[in-house]
Formats: sequence, C-alpha cells, structure tokens
Amino acid sequence: MTSISKHKAMKFLLISVLLLPFAGIAQTKTWYNWKGFPLEVFERPDIKSRQIGSIAGGGKVEVAEFSRTNTFPVYLCYYGDTVTTRVEQYSDNEKHVYTLKSEWAKVVYNNKEGYVPAAFLVHIPLKPIHKKKTSDEYSPDLPVIDALKEYLGKPLSYKKHQLEKQDKDEIHFSESYSFSGGYTYKAVQQYMEEGGAGGETHTLFLPSFSLHEAVLFLLELQNAGTYRPDEVKSFNKLKSSYDYFRWWYQPVNYDDEGNEVKAAGIYNFQYNSEGGGSGVKFTQKKGGVEVEYSFGGC
Repeated sequence: MTSISKHKAMKFLLISVLLLPFAGIAQTKTWYNWKGFPLEVFERPDIKSRQIGSIAGGGKVEVAEFSRTNTFPVYLCYYGDTVTTRVEQYSDNEKHVYTLKSEWAKVVYNNKEGYVPAAFLVHIPLKPIHKKKTSDEYSPDLPVIDALKEYLGKPLSYKKHQLEKQDKDEIHFSESYSFSGGYTYKAVQQYMEEGGAGGETHTLFLPSFSLHEAVLFLLELQNAGTYRPDEVKSFNKLKSSYDYFRWWYQPVNYDDEGNEVKAAGIYNFQYNSEGGGSGVKFTQKKGGVEVEYSFGGC
C-alpha cells in the first residue's frame, strides 16, 4: 500500500470513529415544548415508564418520529375536571368531555431516545409575549392582535367595516387582518353602547396547525395560565396548559338558524355563567385549523 493510500485509510478510520457515537441516532425535526411546564421525557411511550429527563418550557424538542401504537389522553373540558355531575353555582351548562387522543413522539434527548406525548408539541417557537405578574394588582390581557403581531409580524393587510346598527349608540364593526404564511384574523364587536351589553367574536385561521396545536396556541394568546379555580380538580395525567381550558364540550353543533349540523372536524366548547358566557369552536379545514372564540354578556 502506498503512503497516499495509507493516509486516506487512516483519515477514513478517524472519521468513522468520531461519528460512531451518533450512528444509531435517527434524523430529527425540531418541535417546541408548549406544555406550559417542563416536558417529561419517558423511557417508553407510557407515563408509567421511567422518566429519563425533562425539557424546559418553550425548549426545543428533537422528534425522530410519531407513533400511535399507544395514545395519551388529554381531557378538554372545564379546567380538566371530568366530573360532569358536580353542581355549579350561577351557571347552566351542558357538560361533556372531549378526549383528545394524542400520539407519542420518539425524541432524541441527550443522545438517547425517549418519548413524549405529542399533544404538548407545537411546530413554531413559543414566545414570551405576556408580562409576568409580580403582585395581585390587575393588569389587562394583551389584545389578540398585539399578541398575533408578536408571533406573525406586521400584518400584510387590514380592513375595518362598520356593520348594521339598530341604534345610533350601538357599536358594531369588524376588523380583518392577513399575515404572511396564510394566517388570518377577524374580530367582530357588537355592543348596545359604550360599556353596555354585547359581545365579541375572534376568528383565526392557523395554517399547518393540528387540533391540539390550535388549542395550545389559543390558550397562550389568552394567557390562560394566570387563573384557575381552587375548587376544581384536573384529571389530566400530566400538569399542563390544558388544565386551564375553561369550557365544556358540546357534541351537537347547530347552524345560525338552530338546525343541527352533522359535520366531521368541528369541535365546539361553551361555558355559561350568570350574566354571560363564552365559547370556542375549532374547525379542521384543508391546510389548517380555524379557531372561533366568542364571549358576551349583559
């Protein structure tokens, strides 16, 4: 063997040795932890298996593949409380629980393979858009449009329309925004007068989002983690932002005329209390999820 051949052989051997620790690690795609808390990494796709580590809130999660061999349940209901027979004061609700059956994600963690429930992962980075409260003093939530600008940047277009009014003091208008990447947002406000009875509807289209990603995105926009009733217990198996979801599932959907609508991919949630109520509807559409959030009262 010539000296040149020997040199090439030694170079190949050196490279092979350096790459050996990584030979068994699969190619990964980066997702992000939107759990609202550190994300537990398990040895197997089972929360009863050994926990081998955790990933900080908002941290990157390197996903090798997704698997539905086992599923992980997330209860979408009033603060994670699956007890539908509990008496509620000052409220009148039809109570149902929607169980979101999450697949598991095989991840690479510290050069080892582990598993996390995919229901806590979102494909875009989490941003710290809300100020942390340092006291009990009230601080208003960030308006939806301002929160969206933090994630999506400056709108590509904006339109405002005055809508039909029954009285000169009535407030009734819509605002529509479009953003890069196919994101859209529309807000409709209708009040009898300034500070009077009425309500609002906020509609988002989130391209390339799954249902669970849309739920987590809405909860983050609303800064939902700032309040939770002390008397309500969550039955979710891992503590997360889902424990701050504050509506009951409504399995039957109706159109504007009150007719029952049977359609796949529509998930409607509501909560009614004395003097008002709120609701959110997730509709899976081609290319993404539409989120319609509404509230109102007297």
